[in-house]
Amino acid sequence: MEIISKKHNCCRVCGHTELKPYLDLGEIPLANNLFDTQEEAINAPRLPLIVAWCKNCGLSQLTEVVDGSQLFSHYTYRSSVNQGYVEHCRQMAKELKEKYGLNADTRHLDIAGNDGTLLKQFQNELKHYVVNIDPAENLCEIAINNSINSICTFWGLEVAKQFYSKIDLITATNVFAHLDNVTEFLEACKIALKDDGVIVIENPYWPETMMGNQFDQVYFEHMSYWSVNPMLALCEKVGLHLVDVSSQKIHGGTCRYEIRKQKSENDFYFTNEWYEYWRYQDWASKIYRMRYQIDEKLNVIAENHKLCAFAASAKGNTLLNFCGIDHNVIEFIVDQTPEKIGKYSPGTGIPIVGFEKIIEYQPDYVLILSWNFKEEIIAKLRPVIPNAKFIVPIPKWEVI
Repeated sequence: MEIISKKHNCCRVCGHTELKPYLDLGEIPLANNLFDTQEEAINAPRLPLIVAWCKNCGLSQLTEVVDGSQLFSHYTYRSSVNQGYVEHCRQMAKELKEKYGLNADTRHLDIAGNDGTLLKQFQNELKHYVVNIDPAENLCEIAINNSINSICTFWGLEVAKQFYSKIDLITATNVFAHLDNVTEFLEACKIALKDDGVIVIENPYWPETMMGNQFDQVYFEHMSYWSVNPMLALCEKVGLHLVDVSSQKIHGGTCRYEIRKQKSENDFYFTNEWYEYWRYQDWASKIYRMRYQIDEKLNVIAENHKLCAFAASAKGNTLLNFCGIDHNVIEFIVDQTPEKIGKYSPGTGIPIVGFEKIIEYQPDYVLILSWNFKEEIIAKLRPVIPNAKFIVPIPKWEVI
C-alpha cells in the first residue's frame, strides 16, 4: 500500500517558512498500519520521520504529512483499554463540573472521541447530552453500542454548523497533535460554542516530553508537538482566549488548555519556553545516543533470555524501528486490543498476540512499550509471570 503524503515546510500556526529540522528518526512505517503476514510487515512502506522547529512561534512539527484518511479512517487504538486514561477522564469530569458548573443541561461535544471512553465518564457524572465526533468507523460503532451518540466524520467547519452556538463544552484530548489544519479545527470549535462555553484541549506538553527523553511520542499520526506559546498564537489568530493552562500527569506529562470566546482577567500571555535552536539539537544528540544503548542492551538480553514485549502501541513502533529491534530480538508483543491480535508490527515483523500467550511463554524479560502506563501493566502481569523482570526503556533504562 502506497503512503499518500506531502512535504511540509510552512508552519501550520503562523505560516513561517523557515522550519529548522533537529530530530531525524530515519525511515519509519505508519505506526497503526498492522499487517496480516510477517513479510508484509517487514516490507512496510516507510517515510522519513523528521521533526522541525518554527523559530517564529515555537511549534515543533513533522516535515512530512500523511493524508488523514489514511491514518484515521480505521484506527486500532482504543481509549478504553487503558484504565489509567479511564480514571483520568473520570477525574477530569469531576474537575470541570466543579469549575464550570456543568450539569444535566450541559451540551457536550468530544472531538475525536475514539470509542466514547471520555464521554462515558462524563455521562456517569453529569447525565447530560453528548456527541462523539470521530472519523474511525470501527470506533464509532463501539461508541454507539455503548449508548454514546456518535457522528463518523472528520471535524471541520461544515460539521460545526450543525451545532451553531449550541455547545457548552467541547473536549479534545490527544487529538490536537493529529491535525494538519489546526486553524480550521479551532474556528469550527468557535462556531459550535456558546458565548459562555469552554473548549478544553489536552495534549502532551512538548518541553516536558523532551526533558523526559520521550522520543517515542514522535510518529506520523502526531503532526505537531505543542507547548503554550504556539497555542497562544493560534488562539489569537482565531480570535479566542486562552484562559487557563494546567499540568496533567497522564502520558508522561500533558498540558490542559482551557479556551473561551470571552477575555478573562487571567488570560495567558507568552511564556519563556525553549527559544534557542541549539537546545533542540542537543536534545536530539542525546536521543541518538539512547538509540544505541537500547539496541545493545536488548540484543544482549535476547541472546540468553526469553524476551517479549507488552503493548503494540504507536510509540512502541517508533522505538522498535528507530532502535533497529525486530522479530529476531523480540519473540512477540502482547496486546489486549482485539483489532491488533493476530497481526504483525509494521517494519519489525514482530507478531502481536493475546494475553494468554505471555502466561504460556513465561518470559524472563518483558519490554514495556507503553511505559506511561507501566504501573498498571506491571500490576496486571506480575501475578501471572512472577519470575519475569520488566524493562522500562524511557525516560531512562530501568529493569524492575
